[in-house]
Amino acid sequence: MKIIPDFSALKYKYTYKALLYINRNNSKTRQYKEEGLKLLAGKVDKLPEEIAFRPRFIKQSSCVKVFDKLYLFISKANLKKPASEKFDALFHEIGHWLHFQDMPKLDERRRIWYSADIEKIKRDVSNYAVSAKDGREFVAEVFKGLVKGKTYDNYIMQLYNRLKGPKIKNI
Repeated sequence: MKIIPDFSALKYKYTYKALLYINRNNSKTRQYKEEGLKLLAGKVDKLPEEIAFRPRFIKQSSCVKVFDKLYLFISKANLKKPASEKFDALFHEIGHWLHFQDMPKLDERRRIWYSADIEKIKRDVSNYAVSAKDGREFVAEVFKGLVKGKTYDNYIMQLYNRLKGPKIKNI
């Protein structure tokens, strides 16, 4: 039966719409969105039109794909972070948002990830990059690093490309 997926789809749809509505006149979230997307402009072919901002007490940001819809949620806690970290969650989640649009099937991602050098990824990218067993967090973390100007060796970039990480211009 499709009751649970349909309910989940409705939950995300209405949560997303409610958060968009609540923050429609919020100058701080608008400024954050404009500044963050401006940093990404020209680096990727496509950017999300809408970003829903969660309350500060919900620290987690996320990008969720439900059927053919993508929902991008950013915690307002990011608005008060230091400049060097302020847009990390946005870049990470937009990495997911872009990746979801051309992501290999789960079995292919797992097959690629199975042979990955986890310790090297922890050292060169982040511990969080290895938290999912299919490479999707790796892709988002590398995307974030690339956008921030970090360079990675051939091993990391080949793995990123095999997992169909989003293409970044001017790098």
